[in-house]
Amino acid sequence: MKTIAIIGAGPGLGFSLAKTFGKHGFRIALVSRTQDNQYAEQFNEMGIEAKGFAADITNKMQLTAAFQQIRNTFGTIDQVEFRSLMEICQ
Repeated sequence: MKTIAIIGAGPGLGFSLAKTFGKHGFRIALVSRTQDNQYAEQFNEMGIEAKGFAADITNKMQLTAAFQQIRNTFGTIDQVEFRSLMEICQ
């Protein structure tokens, strides 16, 4: 099974991307400023394996640690999607 890390996972585009990839057999790593597993729980209820990870995308050390936690949890990261409000606003 493949794993996708969605950076900037939130209620809009990040959630929709996670749902779409999850329905196609991906495990979902949701990376946001807080490790809020609310979305992961919703995906798990849909039969999609998902987990939340905390990292501030402006902090390289936090982001590196989050990627290591994702690898420890899921084994590999096959795809990364970067969807942050910062990206949209710049």
